[in-house]
Amino acid sequence: MKRLVEYLLACMGTATVATLAVFYLKRGNVAAGYAAIMVLVLAVAWRARLPIFLYQALVLLGVAAFRISMTNLPDLRNAVTSDPRLMWSTVAAILLLLAGVVLAFPLRAPKGETGTRQKWITFLIDHPEQPMFFVPVILMGVFLFIKMPERFTVGWAIEGVTIFILALLAKERSFRLTGLALLMICFVMTIWNLVFRTTSAQTRYLTLIVLGVIFLAVSFLYGRFRETLREYL
Repeated sequence: MKRLVEYLLACMGTATVATLAVFYLKRGNVAAGYAAIMVLVLAVAWRARLPIFLYQALVLLGVAAFRISMTNLPDLRNAVTSDPRLMWSTVAAILLLLAGVVLAFPLRAPKGETGTRQKWITFLIDHPEQPMFFVPVILMGVFLFIKMPERFTVGWAIEGVTIFILALLAKERSFRLTGLALLMICFVMTIWNLVFRTTSAQTRYLTLIVLGVIFLAVSFLYGRFRETLREYL
C-alpha cells in the first residue's frame, strides 16, 4: 500500500509538470517541453534507481512522439503555419528524446534477468535504450522528408552515417544495423532515381558502371576483411 501511494504521488507530480507545459508553452514548444521533462525523469530514475520514474519516462516518450507527429510535423507541412522557430523547436524536441539514450543505457536490466521476460512491455522496460533510440530516429527521418522533399535521401544518408558512428561508440548492434539500413535505403533510392528517372542514356550507363564497380569493391573488401567486419556488425 505504501509503495502504491508513492507511485501515485510520483505520477501526479510528473503529470502536473507536463500539464503546465501545455498551458505555459507555445503550441510548437510543447513537444520540446515534454522531451525535456522526459530527460529529467530519466535522470531521476538513474539517480534514485526507482522503476516508477523509468515507467513515466517511457510514457512521456510516447506522449512527446505523439505531439510531434500530430502537431509539429503537420504544421511544418503547412506552408501557411510553418515557422522557422517551429522547425528548430521540433529539432530540439527530437534531439532531447535522443539524449535519453545516454541515460537509458545504465537502466537496462542485467543480461541474466532478461531471458524469462517475453512480453513486449517488459522488453521495453528491460531495454529502455531501444525505444529511446528508434522513436526519435524515425521522427527525424519523417522531419527530413518533410523539410527536404527533393533531397531527403541526402538527409537520410547524413543521419545514417551519424547513427553508425555514434553506434560504434555505444557498441550497440541494433543501432549500427539501423545506420547501415538507412545508408542502403538511400543508396538504392539514389540509383533508382538516376537509372529510371534520368532521360540521358549516357548517365544511365555511367551509373550502372559505377554501381558495378562499387559492388565488386564491396565484395572484395568483405572477403578480405570478413572477420574484422563481423566484429562491427
